[in-house]
Amino acid sequence: MRPHGSGPHGVETHRLTTCGTAVSTDGTRQQVPEAGTAGRKRGSADPRIMPLRGCAASDGAGNEVCTATYLPQTAFVGPFWDWTIVTATLGALIAPGKRVLWVSSSGGHLAELKKIADLYPGPDTESTWVTFDTPQARSMLAGHNVRFISPVGTRDALGTLRTLVTAYRILRRGSFDYVVSTGAAVAVSFLPLASAMGVRALYVESLTRTHAASTTGRILGLFPAVRTYTQYERWANDRWKYAGSVLDNWEVRSRGDGTPVRNVLVSLGTIQPYRFDRAVDALKAILPDDCSVTWQLGATSRHDLPGAAHRELPWTEMGQLIREADAFVCHAGVGSVLQALDNGAVPVLAVRSAHNGEHVDDHQEYFAREILSRGLGRALDLSDSGDAVLEEAAGLEPHKSTGESSAKAFPAVPVLRGPNQLRSFRSRGPRRPGIVTQAPQRDEVSLDSMTAGGPKTVSGGGRSDG
Repeated sequence: MRPHGSGPHGVETHRLTTCGTAVSTDGTRQQVPEAGTAGRKRGSADPRIMPLRGCAASDGAGNEVCTATYLPQTAFVGPFWDWTIVTATLGALIAPGKRVLWVSSSGGHLAELKKIADLYPGPDTESTWVTFDTPQARSMLAGHNVRFISPVGTRDALGTLRTLVTAYRILRRGSFDYVVSTGAAVAVSFLPLASAMGVRALYVESLTRTHAASTTGRILGLFPAVRTYTQYERWANDRWKYAGSVLDNWEVRSRGDGTPVRNVLVSLGTIQPYRFDRAVDALKAILPDDCSVTWQLGATSRHDLPGAAHRELPWTEMGQLIREADAFVCHAGVGSVLQALDNGAVPVLAVRSAHNGEHVDDHQEYFAREILSRGLGRALDLSDSGDAVLEEAAGLEPHKSTGESSAKAFPAVPVLRGPNQLRSFRSRGPRRPGIVTQAPQRDEVSLDSMTAGGPKTVSGGGRSDG
């Protein structure tokens, strides 16, 4: 039975006036977001009350009449071409018992999508994964239904178009209820097509996009039927809903045993074709003489390294090596950070820089700031001796609470000034010099060093505008 005063689908309806008070059908009043506002408004008495439609009518007394919802749990409203999800967690985006097509590129995108998929317990025999054929993917998705497709490179327009044919064949034969992706470019091949074929399409932006959507996200934002989600409340808006983060509920504790560093694991990621020689050189200068070292180098092939060097390691083997290592050093990629936390290591982050030709852009810098602000990692100084950071990280361990407490609120990272400033998703015009509206100020977090004495000013790995 529906509760008294509830509308279709068990959604309680309210009349929302311009003064911000909702009058429910039982005569009670509740403070709700301002009329016409989409999404949760900061400071509202009940964050679960959210308008689903803009105010387009009047009750004759000068008040705009809107529809709002009071949702103790996820609600699906309307047919598939006009459906709406109002939710507070990544674990409530998909209705139970539905068949899902999980789509992503390899590396961090796949690791992130797997973390989201793991939020939905129960057998996954009817769902299918689409990704690239890599040792990581084969190891991580063992036991799942997987369709390996040809790799689509970063900002690879031609590869994205070619993959449309593959996407159509998979979608036509699959009878899926949802297609969910965390990117990268492969999401553009699947999600708009899926929505056109009547499948609910969800895109969750990567953790690395701390202030604005990626190129993939901006493209998908042009398709209204594709539902888009951000993992950072600081840039959520009408188009990009905030649904929590896979980093929520993590914290770091001291081991209290003064662990010596005798075994070091290094992972520079597997993205092609970007080398990361600065990180290798910095590590060679600070590694203890008597320590054992294992390297996952990706594109950074070297023949002057101590220990065992590998181009790429399977996901499960990497997890085992992380558990055995005293210190884990990795590039600031989502996959490496999530795997570190899951396997009991606080990662030491070596941050790639686009200025030095180490990545397509500087999203790793912004993601590293987020990790450091949460206290979930330490930073490797790529320009100076920082051997103490290995011992510091070795003495820490991550811990995740098992309760369903709400996500912690973290202050926004200050917006950059100058020609490389970050733009919000709402800003579609060219970059303009001058004053940039800044987020609330906070203590700066160092990307070059994290010592026991506290953070230092950001130098940004060769950039001066951070």
